Amino acid sequence: MLRKADNWHPDSTVIIGEPQSETIDFETLLAAARRQLRFVFTCAMGGLLLGLAYLQAEVPLYRSTTRILIDKNQPPVVMQLMENGTSTQLNPMMVSQVELLRSDRIGLKVVDSLGLAADQSFLSAPYSLLVGLKRSVIELVQSSISSSEETAPSVKSAGPGGPDRRRQAFGILAENLVVNRVGDSYILQIDFWSPNPEMAQKIAGKYADIYLSDQLVAKNEAITRARSALMEELEDVRKRSVEAELAVHKFRSDNALTNVRLVTTLRQLELDASSLKSQYQQLLEHYQATLQNQSLALTEARVISQAPLPGTPSFPSNSLTLAICVALGGLVGTGLAGVREYRERFFRTSSQVRNELGLETLGMIPLLEGKPVRREKRDGTAGNPSFIEVANSAYNWVEQNRRSEFAEAMRTVKVAVDVELQGKTTKTIGVVSCLPGEGKSLVSSNLAIMLAMQRHTTMLIDADIHNPGLSPMLASGWERGFAEMLAGDFNPGDLLVHQSLPLVFLPGANRNQQTLPRPVQSIESTAEFLFDVGAKFNYVVVDLPPIAPVADARSLAQHLDAVVLVIEWGSTARQFVRESVDNNLFLRDKCIGVLLNKVDMKKIKRYQKFGSAEFYSSRYSQYYQG
Repeated sequence: MLRKADNWHPDSTVIIGEPQSETIDFETLLAAARRQLRFVFTCAMGGLLLGLAYLQAEVPLYRSTTRILIDKNQPPVVMQLMENGTSTQLNPMMVSQVELLRSDRIGLKVVDSLGLAADQSFLSAPYSLLVGLKRSVIELVQSSISSSEETAPSVKSAGPGGPDRRRQAFGILAENLVVNRVGDSYILQIDFWSPNPEMAQKIAGKYADIYLSDQLVAKNEAITRARSALMEELEDVRKRSVEAELAVHKFRSDNALTNVRLVTTLRQLELDASSLKSQYQQLLEHYQATLQNQSLALTEARVISQAPLPGTPSFPSNSLTLAICVALGGLVGTGLAGVREYRERFFRTSSQVRNELGLETLGMIPLLEGKPVRREKRDGTAGNPSFIEVANSAYNWVEQNRRSEFAEAMRTVKVAVDVELQGKTTKTIGVVSCLPGEGKSLVSSNLAIMLAMQRHTTMLIDADIHNPGLSPMLASGWERGFAEMLAGDFNPGDLLVHQSLPLVFLPGANRNQQTLPRPVQSIESTAEFLFDVGAKFNYVVVDLPPIAPVADARSLAQHLDAVVLVIEWGSTARQFVRESVDNNLFLRDKCIGVLLNKVDMKKIKRYQKFGSAEFYSSRYSQYYQG
C-alpha cells in the first residue's frame, strides 16, 4: 500500500519492527562525511591562510646552543676538597647547576659583561608578535597615565646603565634563556633565542664563559678556605709537637731514670712527640700539594660545544606552523560540521520521509534549470478571460519538458492515485503544503497539465482563497471563481479553458475584491460542487491552502479522494511537518504520498547512504534528458 508504512506508529520517529541496532551506523557517518567534507576542507584552508598570515606577522627567532660538561674525573687532591655528598648525589647536583645558570648571579654578570643594559636595540627588540603587542599596550597605558599626572612630582629616571635597565635586560634574558640537562648525562645545554642571530650567539657563549669563570672563582675560594684551615691545623700540630719534644728533654734532665715508673713515663712522652711529629709531616705534605694545585685553574665544568652563529630562524617553523594551523582548522571545521549535522532537521531523503511521517515519497522535483520565463503581470483587472494563459513557464514545465524528472514525478503521482482509487470514475486530488512558498501551486498546475496531456479530462481548482497562487499565473484578469462557488453563485462561464488540452481551470478569489461573499465560511458546499460539476471530469486537481496558517485545508480535505503533500527540500523542519500532519486526521488518512520539491540534484547524493536508490540517481539521469 502506497499510503503509509504498515509498521509506522504516529508517536514514533522510526518504523516499528525494524531492528534497532545499538552499533554505530557507519553508512550514516560516511554520508555525513561526504556532506561536510567540503566545509571541513574550507575550514582547513582557512587555518592555512591564518597560518600564512601569522608567519608573515611573527618575528623570526634564532637559537644558538652551547653545551657544558660537568667533569667529575678530577685529580684526587681536588676531589678531596669537594663538599661531601656531591659525587654521590648526581641529580640534586645537576639540578643545582641548572638553577645556578638561571640565577641572577650569572644573568646580571652577562648583562654587565655585554653592556646589555645600555643596548637599546636589545631592550626594545620584539621577541614575538604577542610580546610586541603586549609591550605596545603597556607603553600606551603608561604614556596616558604619565600625561594625566602632570602635577605629580618628577622622579629621576635611571640612566643608561641604571638598576632598572639592568633588571629589564636580565628579565629579557630570563624569558629567552633555556637551560636543560641532556638526558641523564653530565651535560648541560644552554639555548638562547633572539631576533638577532649575532646576539643569540654572543649571549649563549657569554653564559658559558661566565658560568665557567664563576665555577673557577668558587673553586679557588674553596681551596683558599681549605688552605687557611690547613695552615691553622698545621700550626697547632707544630706547636704541640714542639711542646712534646721539650717535655721529653726536660723530663730526662730532671730525673735520673732509675725508677721503672719514670722510664715508662718517658717512653710515653717520646711516643706522643713522635706521633705529633708524624701528623705534622702529613699535614705539611697536604698543604704543599694544595699550594701546587691552586695554581692550576681546574674546574668541574668545561665547554664541549661552542655556540654557533645560527643561519636560519629556529622559530617559527614554517612547515610545522602551517601543519598545526591546517590541523586546527580541520578540527574546528569538524566540530562545526558536527554542529551543522546536529542542526540538520529538514527532509533530505525518502527514508527520512518514511521514518518521520510513515508516508512514501512519490518523487523528487529538482530545482528548475534556467530561469522560468515570466510574461506580463497578472493583476486581476484585465477583463473577463475565457482561456488559460500561462504567465510563467514553470507552471507548464511538464508540457515543455516531457522527459524531465519533474514530468516523471507527476506521472508517479498519477500511478499512485490510480492504484489507490481503483474503480472510481472521477478522482479528486488535493495538493497541499505545510507552509506557503513550498511549491504546491506549481505542482498542482503541472499535475493537471500532465493529466490533460494524457487526454484525461481534467479540472484544476485554485482553492486558496486567502492567497491564490495559481490564478495570477493562469488567468488574465479574472473576477469570479472559487469564492463565488462557495457562496452558491457558480457560473459555468467562470471556468477557463485550455486551448489545446482537455483542461479547465476555476480561479480563486480575486485579490482586488474588498470583501468576499458571506457564505465563504461554508466549505461544505464544495462537496456538492465536486459531485455535480466535478463528476464530468476524469480528474479534479485542487490547489489547497497551506495547513499551518488557515483551517480551510482541513475542511476541504474530507471532500477529496486523495491528498499529495508537497515539502520543500532542505527548508521545512521535520518536526513541524510531522506535527502538522498528525494534527490533521483527514489529511493523514487521505495522503497517498509526499513530493519533495526544489531538490538540488547535485547535493542529494551527499545525503544518501551507499546502495540507496537516490545514490545511483546519476546512473539513470539520461532517461530524463530531452
